[in-house]
Amino acid sequence: MTGPFSPLVSRRILRVAPGAATSVAQRVAYLWRMIFPAWWREVYMAEFPALPLFTDAYLADTRHLTAEEHGAYLLLLMCAWRTRGCALKDCDRTLARTVGVTRARWRKLRPVLTEFFTVEAGLWQQKKLSEVYRGVEERVAKNRQNGAKGGRAKARKVSRMVDEAGDGGSQKLPTKSQNQTPKPNGEAGVIAAAAGLDGDGLSVKAMAPVAEWLAAGAVVEEDILPTIAALRARQETRAGRRPTTLAYYTPAVLEARDARLGAVQKGSAHAQDSPPPPPKRKFDPESVDDWRLFLGDANSRFRGDYLSQNWAIGRGHPVFEASSLGPDPRHSVNKKIPPEIMAEYGPKWRWRS
Repeated sequence: MTGPFSPLVSRRILRVAPGAATSVAQRVAYLWRMIFPAWWREVYMAEFPALPLFTDAYLADTRHLTAEEHGAYLLLLMCAWRTRGCALKDCDRTLARTVGVTRARWRKLRPVLTEFFTVEAGLWQQKKLSEVYRGVEERVAKNRQNGAKGGRAKARKVSRMVDEAGDGGSQKLPTKSQNQTPKPNGEAGVIAAAAGLDGDGLSVKAMAPVAEWLAAGAVVEEDILPTIAALRARQETRAGRRPTTLAYYTPAVLEARDARLGAVQKGSAHAQDSPPPPPKRKFDPESVDDWRLFLGDANSRFRGDYLSQNWAIGRGHPVFEASSLGPDPRHSVNKKIPPEIMAEYGPKWRWRS
């Protein structure tokens, strides 16, 4: 038996050198350091347990990876996310153990995986992952600040009610039965009805998310009702039943609010700082400049792999109208491609000529 629980390690713990600490607490601390080294504690103690994964962006960047490289990349992303600061130390021994391979195998995987990371100052950082991490960090801090404000307001209200009751006034403290089933009206009633819930039968706690959404700046017609309708339809399709609480919709409603506000701010700034984009034009298959503009960098292996999977000009292209480019040159000869473009891109992207 090997590892921290082997008989050899146990004898080392029990037989301490002369002059060493022998208290129970110090022995436990010694055992903790042996079983869970510093790199393990730093990597696996998460500040934000949930990692948002945008599958469309991930697959667009990693379709060329093997199954082993996919697993190693995802492990690095998850361990970086669970590390404070969202970065991993540039240590081959630690990274090999994190990925679960030998150091010899890691030396072969490292050149492939470093293309997705920025390695500087002794740290591995992934740009997109760091941006998402900072966004989650800001949202958590904001929620904590809002929660603290709400707690102080509630405490002041309760204190005021207690003082009024202590002065011998005729006003009594509201009991649980008095606040059990309020009759929502106006916006609250509309929202409850959109969720398929009986507003008259909901408690104050059950209706609290509505007040939270409105206080956070969510708009009923633009953020709340469309989000509730979409999530309710999705759940009814998947599970055959609708969500039973309004709290279920909170993350999506706040995300819709953030998207709307961000789009408005970015749109206003863009309209002020940038001219409107020129109208799209037709792609000219005889123009070398049009081919270079569409294909991009000939030295980018990832660009070549991506275009092989998407060999057409889609509707979302910023310059050209949607158009067909003929057969994929990796699989068959494409006579539409000019000879100059074939000579420039063909050998690097493995086109058939």
